[in-house]
Amino acid sequence: MSRGWRIVAIAFVANFVAVGSVLQPVPVFILPFSEEFGIGRGEASMMSVATLAGGAVIMPLVGRAIAFVPIRNLMMAGALVLACTFYAMSMATEFWQILALFSLPCGFGLGALGVVATNTLVVNWFEANRGFAIGVAMMGMSLAGVAMVPLSTWVLELAGWRGVCRMLAGMNLAVVPVVFLSVVTRPSDVGLLPDGKQAEEASGVGEMPEEGAVATSREILTNPSMWLLAAACGLVFVGSMGIMNHGLAFAQGLGIDPMRASTILAAMALGAGAGKLVFGWLGSRIGEHAAFALALVMQIVTLSAFLVLTTYEFLVAVSLIYGLGLGGVSPLQAALLARTVGARSFGPAQGLIGPIQIPFQIAGPPLAGMIFDARGSYDLAIVLFIGALLVSGVALAALALREGRRARDAVVADGSATA
Repeated sequence: MSRGWRIVAIAFVANFVAVGSVLQPVPVFILPFSEEFGIGRGEASMMSVATLAGGAVIMPLVGRAIAFVPIRNLMMAGALVLACTFYAMSMATEFWQILALFSLPCGFGLGALGVVATNTLVVNWFEANRGFAIGVAMMGMSLAGVAMVPLSTWVLELAGWRGVCRMLAGMNLAVVPVVFLSVVTRPSDVGLLPDGKQAEEASGVGEMPEEGAVATSREILTNPSMWLLAAACGLVFVGSMGIMNHGLAFAQGLGIDPMRASTILAAMALGAGAGKLVFGWLGSRIGEHAAFALALVMQIVTLSAFLVLTTYEFLVAVSLIYGLGLGGVSPLQAALLARTVGARSFGPAQGLIGPIQIPFQIAGPPLAGMIFDARGSYDLAIVLFIGALLVSGVALAALALREGRRARDAVVADGSATA
């Protein structure tokens, strides 16, 4: 295995640990916290909201730090903070303490150990196969979704929710030496170029190419391409979050029993995991814009099918295909963001684009719920989600046109300079 793919393997593990400890066990905690602290399930489910709010504050700072601090150091800091956070959580006596720990500390750990750090790491190490490499690294998140709920439930039965917290603390502590021994911020630090090429092989003189300056937050936020990409991906999240949160209720409303209904969401999650690999690979072959457009078409067609299909078997199949298209968005966003701002500025941009998309992420579930309460059906919500995907396509087309124009201008400018 080449050095770059070993880096991808570490990113896979880090994503598994970060997402698997911060986000995936939340459903397991809801009932124990309700009983322990005498609160309702609605209040007990605020942990994810606390993490999103904390992430909105802290992730831009993490992204900016990644441009100047070795990624290995930040990843170790993220893992240590999460280890301390979950150990402290195991001794909590009030629910407000739980929420406080799930906010800024978990938001920091999720970014410093997880997506901001790992995506930046993979972007640094890959160019030609960047989309596929990002997809492989992000598969760690999908595997965490499969593994951590049953694992946490098993530990809950053996040792209670405090035992689950201590297990999560130990999991984060265990990843620290792995990161320390394996992570290298960029290939130039060990005499390589992206995709594992030797410096001499690429340049013929043994010198590393100069890396561009890191863009300021102002430069990133005033780049129209950044906002077009944030809108294109954020509009996808409106429907995906709504579907994932109300999918069980939607299926049960069609007369499907709860256990069978849960397999519909499982199929969606399985498809999303595969989509990270499939569309990461496609982005490297047909271009990220074309692959993104295909992912949107798959989601539009399958959401339209939800309006007319009522049989269990077809819903499982459609959910699998919907998840496939949905899963492709994450690696394609990362690859397009790297293309938009450059590898050196990717970390700061990754830290900034996440908070921009949080309003999209939290809009879908309440919108679907309010529509169902008013109309007794999710049909209008699904139609609106399809509309959001169509607008996403418009933003994607505008981004592709802008990037194409910028590339042509660069060619013209280079030709003029040469002349």
